[in-house]
Amino acid sequence: MTHHDRGTGTCGCQGRPALVFDEEGDLVDDLSVLGSPPATLPHAPLPSPGFRRPCSTARLNGSWLLQVRPLVPAFPFSEVRGPMRIEVGPASLRISGDVYVRRSGVIGPVVPHPFGGPVRPGDHGSAHGDEDWGEDLGEDWSEDVADVSEDRRGVLFPPLRWYPQLPKNEYSWYFRSTGVSWSGGELSFSFVRHLWDRTTQDFVSTDTGRMTLHCHQPLLEPIFRPATMQGTATIGRRRYALTATKTSTFYRGCRVEVDAMTGRAWPASATTAGGVTSTFQNVYASAGWDTPTTLDEVTVPDDASLTNAELQTLLSTHRGTATADQWRLWLLVGSAQGTTFGVMFDQDAVPREGAVGFADATLSDLPIIEAGARNRPLDEVPAAFLRTLVHEAGHAFNLFHPKHDVHVPGVGTEIMNQTGDVMGFATAANPYPGNATFAFSAHDRTSLIHSPDPQVRPGWKGFGWGHGSLSSGLPEPADAEGLVNQDDAADLTLDLRLPDEVFVGQYVTAAVVLTNTGDAPREVSTRLNLSEGDLRLLHALPGGEVEQVRDVVLACGPPQTTVLQPGESITSHVQVFFTSEGVTFDVPGRHVVRAEFDALGWAAVRSQRVAVHVRMAGTEEERGVAAVTLDPGVGVAFALGDFGRDEAVKAGLAAVAEAQPDTDTGGAAALVLANSLARTHQDYRSGGTRSASAAEAKHFMDLAAQGRTAEELVTLAVTVPSPIEREAPVVADALARAKRARKPKADLALAEELAADFVAPSGR
Repeated sequence: MTHHDRGTGTCGCQGRPALVFDEEGDLVDDLSVLGSPPATLPHAPLPSPGFRRPCSTARLNGSWLLQVRPLVPAFPFSEVRGPMRIEVGPASLRISGDVYVRRSGVIGPVVPHPFGGPVRPGDHGSAHGDEDWGEDLGEDWSEDVADVSEDRRGVLFPPLRWYPQLPKNEYSWYFRSTGVSWSGGELSFSFVRHLWDRTTQDFVSTDTGRMTLHCHQPLLEPIFRPATMQGTATIGRRRYALTATKTSTFYRGCRVEVDAMTGRAWPASATTAGGVTSTFQNVYASAGWDTPTTLDEVTVPDDASLTNAELQTLLSTHRGTATADQWRLWLLVGSAQGTTFGVMFDQDAVPREGAVGFADATLSDLPIIEAGARNRPLDEVPAAFLRTLVHEAGHAFNLFHPKHDVHVPGVGTEIMNQTGDVMGFATAANPYPGNATFAFSAHDRTSLIHSPDPQVRPGWKGFGWGHGSLSSGLPEPADAEGLVNQDDAADLTLDLRLPDEVFVGQYVTAAVVLTNTGDAPREVSTRLNLSEGDLRLLHALPGGEVEQVRDVVLACGPPQTTVLQPGESITSHVQVFFTSEGVTFDVPGRHVVRAEFDALGWAAVRSQRVAVHVRMAGTEEERGVAAVTLDPGVGVAFALGDFGRDEAVKAGLAAVAEAQPDTDTGGAAALVLANSLARTHQDYRSGGTRSASAAEAKHFMDLAAQGRTAEELVTLAVTVPSPIEREAPVVADALARAKRARKPKADLALAEELAADFVAPSGR
């Protein structure tokens, strides 16, 4: 029996038993299993005031503006408010919220404003300026208030959809229910509170509390009047007064801007399995998100192949203006980047604000692909292209591939599964993309609804942050034991090689070797890099925290495989200096790293643990290097293999390259410059172009080649470009430079194998 069955739409009314929900939000049918009456049971419900009845659970469901006030006013006055999300399911009730605090010199109640933070009575202007009050979240959102008079705007008749989106510098705490009860219009729940440090930008401690809210509605209610609840909170030994105002039946909202390259089509809708019409908006609506989507520019100049540096420039120059507090995401319908279907590429100082789907990427002609989709570019197969764009947007909202999530949800055909995994479930009778599920898994839906604002909001914390206890109530792993939800692969070994000691600011690379140790051939994935999702590093910091390490670019696409004969290996060399963690080894002490690789299907292989001792820069030369390389712009240049059009970053790289070409850091800096200057870089907004400079590129390649064998030069060169930019010039140019130097034949043969493996890894 669901709680809707019990209460016929008004569960927990007078005369009906209280409904109790456990720590995970699930309905408890037998209270005796709790051992004793739960602490969250409400007091006997108060009689409803005249002509009022308890609210229904449908009225509870959605987004609320929660305002918290001390029972005894204090000076200086503070505004304590934020979004509260109440998710009501057929047999569940979960509550979470984010609270923002700012000092204020004004006494008085705060009432909700339609599109921004709260405003006070008599202040009818937008929190972001009166001129944009009807456009903050897109023109379609303003329709709800088109008939509201000026003097009532946001006070008596707020619109039906808006979401408290408040300044990040006012963020103070996150809470999540640990047990809920509902009876006779009284909602009572205990919660755990995670306190935020604005200096470290992280949660630093927890405590607990309880909130009780009363929800009644009149028998005859004015149209558009929002639901409100009043109540109290107890946190520690202090009590507070609460007011909650319903803002939407959705839980969160994010404005999405779409730009498209000339000749490429945004999949406004697609016919999916069973003849259902799906859109970007209704897929996210199924997870409780309102995503008003605006197709802005459709004439972004064409480019046959986009580099990651050009994508970053496109984001910064093409994205429309918005307020600082507004949640927004930028999507590009782009051309191509090899065989990749899509990329969440934006991992700079303001991360997770941009993603791209590649319209020109082509589906294969395998029988598991629908006949009409075989050998067709993605934007001619709307269902496949829409799935790619929704998936990449999911990464921008900080969702993992299920098989990489610390909570090991099942791998299936839902949105956040890798394309290759979804194809793995396809058959000739149920081919791709028809077999794809256009919905989020239960785990991902919970994360989208209930994870803290810093975790899901684009432009706040980096990809992967918060995927621990805050996401599902499960603890972070205690060490790098392994997180994949797969069986160990028999007859395969994975070897990880890292330097024993590095200093903070030193360019660091890793070698990863996958070997078939069995007696039979093995088909394996060739995506032995940190960008395409099959390989990741588990990084245990000196303090004990464990992070999953990936590239700053997260790419998704069809599987790429090869067959390893017995005894054969494939080897990859990757830069691990600047990754999804920023500077990976930025804390002195003993770091422990382990690699995990999804070999193919449901088999995974794990490396040995490798200890890296990290120290601070000691010599004057090392401190000079660190002063340059710890700059975030330089770090991104190392990660992308390109400095874009940032002349200051170019100058810093050149200084390191000229001063220390014989070190890996100086050599890598020289190779980043050689790679950048060997090709043009286009700024599509301004029309400006960074022209290639053959003379400068040669100069820096010559610097990198000094004192290095052909094998050493190409080994360093393959770590410089993004691993999904297999046409990057630096690898071929390094090999050509070694050949001109007439290196020994055996040395050149090894260099040629390295260059070939960068493009298409194969067993040796």
